[in-house]
Amino acid sequence: MAPAPNDEWKVLESMLPPGWRAAAREQGAFRRARYVTDPAVLLRLLLFHAVNDGGLRETVAQARASGIAAMSQVALLKRLRTSAKWLAWIGAGLCRDLREEPRLPHGLRPRAVDSTTVQGPASTGTDWRVHYALDLRTLTCDWYELTDAHGGELLERTPMRQGDVVLGDRNYLRPAAVRAAVNAGAHVLLRLRWTHSPMHDRRGRPFRALAHARRLKVGHVGEWCVRLLDPNGTPVDGRVIATKLPAPVAARAERRAAQTSMKKHQRPDARSLEAAHFVMIFTTLPAAILAAPDVLELYRFRWQIELAFKRLKQLLKLSRLPHKDPRAAQGWILAKLVVALLLETLYRTARAISPWGYRLQALASVPH
Repeated sequence: MAPAPNDEWKVLESMLPPGWRAAAREQGAFRRARYVTDPAVLLRLLLFHAVNDGGLRETVAQARASGIAAMSQVALLKRLRTSAKWLAWIGAGLCRDLREEPRLPHGLRPRAVDSTTVQGPASTGTDWRVHYALDLRTLTCDWYELTDAHGGELLERTPMRQGDVVLGDRNYLRPAAVRAAVNAGAHVLLRLRWTHSPMHDRRGRPFRALAHARRLKVGHVGEWCVRLLDPNGTPVDGRVIATKLPAPVAARAERRAAQTSMKKHQRPDARSLEAAHFVMIFTTLPAAILAAPDVLELYRFRWQIELAFKRLKQLLKLSRLPHKDPRAAQGWILAKLVVALLLETLYRTARAISPWGYRLQALASVPH
């Protein structure tokens, strides 16, 4: 078979983490040279299948027609099932490269953390959950983890380091999670439910954020020093910062809260509807580093991770899982995420370094 033409694939190879070929054997994705003699060809097939709207049959047909490889759809399915660890290794390496960015003033690095779900064919529930961290300075993913439906949203899953400011939604505020961030030298900036974890004020009295926030008027910012109680350790000092939403925005938020309760076949709690009128944040950032209004301004950027999930699901069709086999499904999802990281790397490099979007020295070192 004639070899595939020399196209842009070599550019993508130059962006992969060092040692990715050897890792194919180490991670069990490339045990013997049957159908394909190079891990690069296998990776190209896996990524093409991940972005192709067609199934396995169309993938192998187009690969054969283009001269990339001659492989049956059964063989490709088997390779997809055994490549999850390798794809995860590549994704982790791409994330490490994206994390190496200059620090912000004060050594702070804002990162948004969230998760999104993926459903299989004809599924009525959650089959997989993608945990994701977004560097808010570059709008690129710097970490992800794939779990099954039982993998909960835990902030301590995320690797954190000195200077990180981790932004998260209501699900992430737990004493153990905040303690993990503090131990890593990081700060948290997390949304509060009205039923938040126990807190005390400076005088040691129980503190309820909603009771204090309801005194605010639109345009005002409230700030209270608190201690987040940890049953398994010492309390964590922090601040609760809140503001009241304008009437039209508050009404929309209240409707969403009511709809969420009805989907769960529950009657909306009056306090949930009231809390929808406020944005309440818990943060461990000292006031000397970031004033209360600036904390609220920073939290607005958390929405960028929702847009990242929208891009993954609409442009890369992450939500359209074509495989029922669990191992094949895992490989397909991880291949999608590798494609997303390669696109982010290409875009970031083109924007910040050169107009052609990749490093010529790195390309020169890629074997032909």
